[in-house]
Amino acid sequence: MNLVSKIVLAFAAVLIIAGSSSHAYADGVVLVSPGIQKLVPPLASLNLQHHGNSTSERGGVRWDGTADRWFGDTSAGPHQNTVSLTDLGIGRASDLGVLLNINEQGNRTNTPITVNMLLMTAYDSNGNAVWSADLINGTPVTLEQFRHGIGANSDFLFGLDSEAAARLQAAMDKDSGLRLGLEAALTNVDGGPERFSYTGRTGANPVPEPATMVLLGTGIAGVAAAVRKRRKNEAEKSNTDAS
Repeated sequence: MNLVSKIVLAFAAVLIIAGSSSHAYADGVVLVSPGIQKLVPPLASLNLQHHGNSTSERGGVRWDGTADRWFGDTSAGPHQNTVSLTDLGIGRASDLGVLLNINEQGNRTNTPITVNMLLMTAYDSNGNAVWSADLINGTPVTLEQFRHGIGANSDFLFGLDSEAAARLQAAMDKDSGLRLGLEAALTNVDGGPERFSYTGRTGANPVPEPATMVLLGTGIAGVAAAVRKRRKNEAEKSNTDAS
């Protein structure tokens, strides 16, 4: 077998190993895309409003088995709700999404906000948390407000990656009446409120784990090194023959 064939087979093996990994995806909430949709008031889930000169907001809503309990920098009005999956009409966990409407003073300064935490939790009828997912690895996401998103329209769409969706689906299969609650933490805010609401059919794409990317990178680097070595050997052979 010549060197080129060996290189091709080695690279193919790397791809197979990477693709067959049982931990091919991270586990949590991912930013899917800008998502311009009408926010439906009955399904509004969380509104955050900072106080005074603060440039941060943090708060959420949970289900205690009897009623919704909201906490932190939640705004006034009936906008803090846990929502049942039955009311959402979502039968597949992979269809679940969260819309975010950024509402920063008409975007006067065009300063992006940062989402430092977005935690989704599913509660059973007794108020027990049976599932949760957060932004992957707690990595903050910086987002700009869109002018067409001001008001009752959303700016961005978050969804679940494959592993988080699989865990939620397993919980849904055991209890179809689960209620969803949200908690969020934002910085660099100036105005508000920021509104979160649920939606369906996110089309979220799975996110490769760092380990998988390292494996692929290592394989590619190995192929490149082999090609360089082969060319060097051929050049040395040519010089020797010329001499």
